[in-house]
Amino acid sequence: MAEMVFKYSAMNGGKTLNILQTAYNYEENNFKVIIIKSIKDTKGRNNIISRNGMKRAVDILLKDEESLLKEKYYKKYYTAKVILVDEVELLNEKQIRELWTISHLINIPVICYGLKSNFKGEIFDKGISQIFAIADIIEEIGSSSLCRCGKKAIFNARKVNGKYTDNGPTIMIDDGMVKDIEYVPLCSDCYLKYVKINSIEVKKLTNLVDKIK
Repeated sequence: MAEMVFKYSAMNGGKTLNILQTAYNYEENNFKVIIIKSIKDTKGRNNIISRNGMKRAVDILLKDEESLLKEKYYKKYYTAKVILVDEVELLNEKQIRELWTISHLINIPVICYGLKSNFKGEIFDKGISQIFAIADIIEEIGSSSLCRCGKKAIFNARKVNGKYTDNGPTIMIDDGMVKDIEYVPLCSDCYLKYVKINSIEVKKLTNLVDKIK
């Protein structure tokens, strides 16, 4: 039977490019591909867009709380050879379970791409907790996402008005219209240095270090 796969990386890790390449590989062999993304992802509207400018229209733009187990969607994906999901962290628990059910009951591979953590350094809402619980395969994309210091990035930091912050709602999309929001991939050291510098844990440890000195 088919499997549900979750592929993740930090920001700018090549997830969308990976989707586009995977879609091309299938279609080059005359296989039908279905691409899904959440309507919450306003960047690109009904397209997925990679950083190098490549883009592709999605087949299903899924609304909040909307089910994939509707006839109008079933007619689209039941003959597909693969289902690809962009920014899967924006889907809810129910939608994740539906994707898993589709992959195993209808025998269609479902490959989900997204972030495992939000800008606060926490699991990206309940949807990602659900996918970690039920996905058949979980793997990190061979990431090209680099921190400002040159190390591999694993965190997704948010900057508002040019300053790092770990406050605010989880989802604030960088869609080109909001000018004061930026997302920056960081390694653990830089995330502590620039984002968590004022956290209770950092202050306590800094005080201990100073005290022992």
